[in-house]
Amino acid sequence: MSTKTIFGLIGIFVSLVIFSSCGNPQIAEIDPTATPTPTKIMQVNPPTQTAVPSRCSGLGGELEIQILVGPAEIVGLEPVSVGSIPFSVTTADAPYLIQGGGGFNYADILVKEWGTYEVTMNMNGSVAGTCLADDTGGELALDLELTGSQLVVVTADGFNGEYPWEGTLPLNLNLPIEEGASASGEGFVIVLHLK
Repeated sequence: MSTKTIFGLIGIFVSLVIFSSCGNPQIAEIDPTATPTPTKIMQVNPPTQTAVPSRCSGLGGELEIQILVGPAEIVGLEPVSVGSIPFSVTTADAPYLIQGGGGFNYADILVKEWGTYEVTMNMNGSVAGTCLADDTGGELALDLELTGSQLVVVTADGFNGEYPWEGTLPLNLNLPIEEGASASGEGFVIVLHLK
């Protein structure tokens, strides 16, 4: 045999030993640094739940003040709207605090066949409290204070009577967060108006 033939047979034998073992082919290992393009791993983030804002957040409105003005038994008057107190939630997060205040004036005269009934009123009001809300509803817990003066003048058949009043009326109110919700007591009605 020639030298070329011997080297050829040795080459075939070495190739068979490398690529076969008990009839199973061997898989050559691949060098990972030889990869021409890097593998990108995609990361999927689950969607985040957005919180539902509270009904109290940014809430504002006014309290309509209806008062039975003067000694109304004389002429059979009902409570009348004399003014309103604006309010708003002043905090961005719970606890939701409420503040508000304002002044109002009221003047009216009732003319009847028996004479006149004249009322003038100057009031200042302040309101403070909290707004509480959940999935089922909400409530405003308010401390309302009205301070001022009132003068009723009754003139009838030569009679002239003056009835002054001056003082403070403190009220504790619990109102649902609903347009038109109201609270009442002797001589007053408070009506909630939302913006």
